[in-house]
Amino acid sequence: MTDITNEDRAERARAALEQYVTAKGELFEDSSSEIVDLIADLLHLAGRIDEGDEPIDSTLRLARMHYEAEVTEELGNQFGLRCPECGTGDEIDIAATVHVRLCRDGTDVFAAANGDHEWDDNSAAHCRACHHSATVAAFGRKKP
Repeated sequence: MTDITNEDRAERARAALEQYVTAKGELFEDSSSEIVDLIADLLHLAGRIDEGDEPIDSTLRLARMHYEAEVTEELGNQFGLRCPECGTGDEIDIAATVHVRLCRDGTDVFAAANGDHEWDDNSAAHCRACHHSATVAAFGRKKP
C-alpha cells in the first residue's frame, strides 16, 4: 500500500481546484460546480492532445479505474466493506453458504459441482480487529 491516502489525493485535487478557480478570476467556494467546470476544461485539453471523443472516453474510463483501484486499495477489499467501529477493511469475516459434496467420510468442498460460496447484505459479518459484529449491510457495502 502506498503512503499516499485517498484523503491526501482529495486534498491535492482541492488545492488544484482552488488554483483553477482563482486563475479564472473567481472566488473559490469549494463547490461541485467548480469541479464540473475544471473537468470540462480538462476534457477540452484532452481533446486537443488526443483529438476526438474516443480518446476522451478512454481517458475517463482509465481515470475511473484508477479511482476505484485507489479506493479498493485503501479499504483493503474489493467489496467496499469497512468496519463501522474501527474502519478496517481487511479483517472482516462473513458467514457464507458454501456448497459441498457429501462423501462417505464427510463432505468435500472441492468436489461439489457448484464449488462456490454465497453471501449478501443480510449475512452476518464480524471484524477480527475490534470484534464488532453486524450484518454485511452495516459494514457499508458500497461501490467504489
